[in-house]
Formats: sequence, C-alpha cells, structure tokens
Amino acid sequence: MKSTTTHIIILAIACVLILPQYSMAQYDYGFDFSKAGSAGLQFLKIAPGAREASMGEASVSVTNDVNAIFFNPAGLAYVDKPQVIVSHIRWLAGSSHNALAVAIPYRRMVYGISMVSLNIPSFEETTVFEPDGTGRMVNAGDLAIGFAVARRFTEQLVIGGHVKFVKESLDDYSITNILADIGAAYYTGFRDLRLGFSLQHFGPDMKVVNQNFRTPLIFRLGAADELIQTENYRLTMTAEIVHPTDNKEWVNTGLELKVFNSVSVRGGYRFNSDISAFSIGFGIMTPQSNFGRLSIDYAFVPTITVFESVHRFSVKFGL
Repeated sequence: MKSTTTHIIILAIACVLILPQYSMAQYDYGFDFSKAGSAGLQFLKIAPGAREASMGEASVSVTNDVNAIFFNPAGLAYVDKPQVIVSHIRWLAGSSHNALAVAIPYRRMVYGISMVSLNIPSFEETTVFEPDGTGRMVNAGDLAIGFAVARRFTEQLVIGGHVKFVKESLDDYSITNILADIGAAYYTGFRDLRLGFSLQHFGPDMKVVNQNFRTPLIFRLGAADELIQTENYRLTMTAEIVHPTDNKEWVNTGLELKVFNSVSVRGGYRFNSDISAFSIGFGIMTPQSNFGRLSIDYAFVPTITVFESVHRFSVKFGL
C-alpha cells in the first residue's frame, strides 16, 4: 500500500510538471500570440529575496521563513520565532526595488506585515513637439503594504493568506487597489517531499483615464525535496510551474547546497522565461546566539534582454 501511494505521488508530480508543457506544444494557431502587457502593477512580479532569486524563483514549496509572505503566505506558519528581512534589488534602467517583511508567531498563528516599493529616478518630460525635453521633471513609483496570517492545521498541512494595498503612480495619474494572496503547503510523508501552491495578486480590475487594466494574477504550483541530507550537508531541489494571466507559462527550477548550516550555494534555471534564464547566488549564516541569527544572501541574475544583469541582496534576522 505504501509503495502504491509513493508511485501515485511521483506520477502526480510528473504530470504537474510535464503535461502543461506538453499540451502547450500541441496547439499551433499559425501565429505567436502573447498576453504580455495586458495587466498593470507589474512591479508585483519582481521577486524580493536573494535566496529565492538565485534558485530560479522556484519558491512556492521551499520558502519557510518570513520571506514566504511574498511567494506563498502559508510558509509563514513554519516561523517559530520573530523574523525580519530586508531586500534590495538594483533593477532595470537605474530603478531600485526594496522590500521589508516581519513575521511574529502568536499562539497558534503567525502574523506578518510587508512593504514593497519600486523607486524610479525622475526623468524629463518629452513631447512630440519637444522631443529633447520640456524641462519639466516627471515622477513615478509603486508601493504595496500588506498584512498576512498563516496557520499550521496539521503536522502536514499549512495555509496562509496575504491582503495588500497597492498604489502605482505616474506623474499626475495614480491607481490604487486591494489585492489578496492565498497559499498552502503540504508534506506528503514520502521522504521530505512537500507540495505548495499559491494564487497571487487577486483583485478587481483597475482603470486609468479611459483604459482598463487587469491585476497581474499568478498561479504557482511546485514541489521540493532533499536529495541529500546528512548532519553537515543538505542538497535541496525544487521546481514549480508559474501560470500568469498576462504572459505565457514558464517553469522555475532550483538547487541549494547548505554546508554546516552556515554557508549555502545556490543555482536555478527558468524555462520559457522571456526575462532571465539561469541564476546563481550564495548565503552566509551566523551561528545561533542569545541575540539571534543573521543571514546575508546574494543573487546574480543575468537578463536575456538588452537590459543589464540584476544584483539582489537580502539580510534576514531572527531570534
């Protein structure tokens, strides 16, 4: 019976990871139709956290700390002591992406708050009649502030939710909205295999001037397992399917080797992505002390477009 259950789990994971790609290859409409650019609030799709970025952003089933609030809020349920993380990304065209998250366990629940901002340098306005600039400076930027809660329902199942207020500004125009994320993670009992899913950025459509925009709704489904696990070494493999409503599907994969619970080396690859393919990174963790534990992570993500490569940094502190 146990062997049959194991085979069913493996078959289900294989179907989840392979069949969508196979099915997409069966349809040829004679043209290449892309949904890119059909949703607003694109800054929400920039992944905070150097650890997750270096693992190809395959995070829905593997992130189990405060940073889970940005990928799968259910992962917050594994936090047993207060944690805080700060992330910085040197993003494209001189912009910067910054994120802050705090998780606090209380009784049977874990509560979290989050803040994300995309800062764009001011630029000079240009018009058809004055293409070299009018002398007037234009400001733009994005902001998201959220509250999350997660709970461990059984030893195997955790569920969480995240509600956030978002604002996007461009010169004299701005849009605001209330969005929600929901997620779950499940330990199968086979090895250390766990499954995770999340639905992100769910909310009503928005309107700017006379143009309607959808939210950048994303569905993630993935699995993770320890390929090697000893007292001093742990090799984790993770993979997930990402289905956005405003672009084509892609697959994230990642590996993490943790040595002596102090140093981590990571790598990842994103299949069918139009932004980036492979990524690498590392993490350094201080020993546990009476004052807590500090983790510093870095990720290098080359782009496959004309833009420069992206550097990501994260600092996490936990008691």
